Amino acid sequence: ENVHPFSRELWGIQWVFAHNGQVPKFDDSTRLEDQPLLGKTTPDDFHYNPVGDTDSEAVFCAILNALKAEFDELPTLPILHTFLSKICQEIIEGDEETTIFNFLLGCGKFTTFAYSWPGRRPGSKVWNGLYYLVREPPFSEAHLIDVDYKLDFS
Repeated sequence: ENVHPFSRELWGIQWVFAHNGQVPKFDDSTRLEDQPLLGKTTPDDFHYNPVGDTDSEAVFCAILNALKAEFDELPTLPILHTFLSKICQEIIEGDEETTIFNFLLGCGKFTTFAYSWPGRRPGSKVWNGLYYLVREPPFSEAHLIDVDYKLDFS
């Protein structure tokens, strides 16, 4: 309960979700029945419900409910990507100034989606988005700048 990553099965595929940020529409003070329905989800479409009380798990369940309401089976990756992009816009819409929505969503063993909102807000020096690093062979050592530690990737 309340521990990332959250995991559920949909269409025989294991989905995994890890989130950083704050989503006011799904915060822990919002009752399940008062949370927004995403996409074509209706109150009868609640197949996935949070076990804990985090906005992260509530958002994850809402995304899965929206996927199940929209599709009978896993869509192609381009269609899935377009759908998830639309759902993410629904999640932040109306709360753009207070929502910080960064997540990784795993769909099975080989597919991961990443989403980051807002990055840096106008006038702020704080970066609220995701960071990523692309490593390509040949691998070498990495030296951490904040502690005396190195990793050997070879």
